[in-house]
Amino acid sequence: MSSISSTALLTVGTSAAGILCLSLSGLLPWTVSALLMAVHALVLIRFSARLPLGAPLAMIASVLVMSFEAFRIFEQGKDVMLFSLRDLIVFFAMLRLILPKTSRELYQIAGIAITECTLATIATESLLFPVGLLLMAALVPMLLSNLDESRFGEKARQQVEPMHWAKVWAGIVAIACLLFILIPRPWSTILRQGIISRPQTGFSEEVDLYRTESVSTDRSVVIRIIWDQGKAPGRFYLSGARLGKLRQDGFTTEPGPRTGPCTVQESTDRLTIYPTGLVCRNVLYPFRLSRISPLECSVQGPNLYWDGEAPPVYEVWVHRLGNDDTPGSAQVPDELGDVAELGKRIAGQGTARRKVRRLTQYLQSHYAYTLEGLAIPREISPIAWFVFRGGKGNCEHFASALAVMIRGCGIPSRVVTGFLVNEFNTSGGYYVVRAENAHAWVEYLDGTWKTVEAVPQGRIPDLRRAHPFDALRFQWIRWVIQYSLDDQVHLAAAIFSPSVRTEGRAKTVFAGFACIAALGTVMLLISHLMKKRGAAPYRKVLGAIAKKGLRLDRSAPHEAHLAQVREHWPSLEGAFKAFLDDYLAGRFGDRDMDLATRTKRMIRTVRRSHGPPDRRPRKRSF
Repeated sequence: MSSISSTALLTVGTSAAGILCLSLSGLLPWTVSALLMAVHALVLIRFSARLPLGAPLAMIASVLVMSFEAFRIFEQGKDVMLFSLRDLIVFFAMLRLILPKTSRELYQIAGIAITECTLATIATESLLFPVGLLLMAALVPMLLSNLDESRFGEKARQQVEPMHWAKVWAGIVAIACLLFILIPRPWSTILRQGIISRPQTGFSEEVDLYRTESVSTDRSVVIRIIWDQGKAPGRFYLSGARLGKLRQDGFTTEPGPRTGPCTVQESTDRLTIYPTGLVCRNVLYPFRLSRISPLECSVQGPNLYWDGEAPPVYEVWVHRLGNDDTPGSAQVPDELGDVAELGKRIAGQGTARRKVRRLTQYLQSHYAYTLEGLAIPREISPIAWFVFRGGKGNCEHFASALAVMIRGCGIPSRVVTGFLVNEFNTSGGYYVVRAENAHAWVEYLDGTWKTVEAVPQGRIPDLRRAHPFDALRFQWIRWVIQYSLDDQVHLAAAIFSPSVRTEGRAKTVFAGFACIAALGTVMLLISHLMKKRGAAPYRKVLGAIAKKGLRLDRSAPHEAHLAQVREHWPSLEGAFKAFLDDYLAGRFGDRDMDLATRTKRMIRTVRRSHGPPDRRPRKRSF
């Protein structure tokens, strides 16, 4: 490794850091990244070798790659635009790396690496991405300084003080944090325009009772919920769609006129909901909706839908005892008449609540819950098959059967799909909703719509767990990935007119920047101490002499210092002259000197001396 120059090491390292940023952001597969890193290692070993790839062949390859990417965008649309841009940047990065390199090309390599880092910064959601970003902040200034030395010769070379690059790195990080506060991330806009496609989990408002594949147990987090106001419950239902139309194959949505969302001022609770990687047109909320922000949604029948793509965060005001008395249906098709009749016999006499309770107990005690796929014949209703033949099913089968049985008693009912929220992250103080928490339950009309669970309750325990890593990831997504103009407004409001709401939202950000400020202060203190310890030997001696009362002008030549010592401190002249001869011989001559030992010896001599005679404190005369 000793034969590898610092220029080669810094250049290849900066280019590799750009590739690492793309990989950490999720834009570049790790297999491709490993292959590109191997190419970087080969280039580092043979940095100055001239490869057979010449300028004409490189130009032809560039035209072919650009033409292919243009055709790819034309055929597949804007969904591949980001990846085409990534491929072009990586191609030119590798092409520039393997071609012959002069100082001009080395500057280009640094510029391409910064472009890769910028693209990754815009598109990343990874919590590990700052590793690559901080590495780039450290390597790029060192590479540019090295290139300036090579370009302007030895006259441009300066002695780098200890912790110099640490201070440069800390300055870049501080400036980046300041720009982060002033300039919001364009993530939400990029997503809205469809330039970036990311892995997402879909949510279907319809139920498919004929499903033959097993229900997925995907534990990926799709929603996080902060309970801002009101007493947080142990568990609750996050409603997505209310299915009131009953057909032979199950419940489905009812068509209806599309109107603006109703806003009712009365509310008992307020929640902030953060969807993460969830594709869903339905507005998800618990209890009875009173108000929502933003108001970019519309009512269609009993359901609420976003007018466009769901926002990355929204607030809902709800009422736990709201008077939701919208009409419902108790109609049952002829194909399900036997299921409704069975429900009527089991429910018996009594109030609607007692009837529903008897039906629920019957299903939970006579049928088995399973997530396995079921082979249900298409010529029979899946609800009738579940009740009379199958005897087992998932939450959709239980909810559909219960809703039909309730209708058999003349009580309006419907199936509701959404999520059962039963997990609370004690590390971050918020609810966690996973993809596997997708659920179906029943609402029946008894004055107002009441909720009832058909699935055996032992299957769904309440969970209160500490997930510190997920809490850290949530803060990263909230205050970095989804940082927007609205957040700037909240921060400004918290500074100039603090309130409980804005102060709570801005607390984490202020704490983060306070930690950064504290880290910067510690680094500056360490830098000062290292600078003091790592000062030049001659300066250390001058400092020791100054403490004894003789201040020597540091800008004066060494001969002037010796003359001043001869004049004001004759007893020190011999030791100082000997040290000065050794220092000049070791610093500018060819002699191999142990300057550290000689410096300590000289400082010890100065400290043991009584100081210059004309600089001693005079006794007062009375």
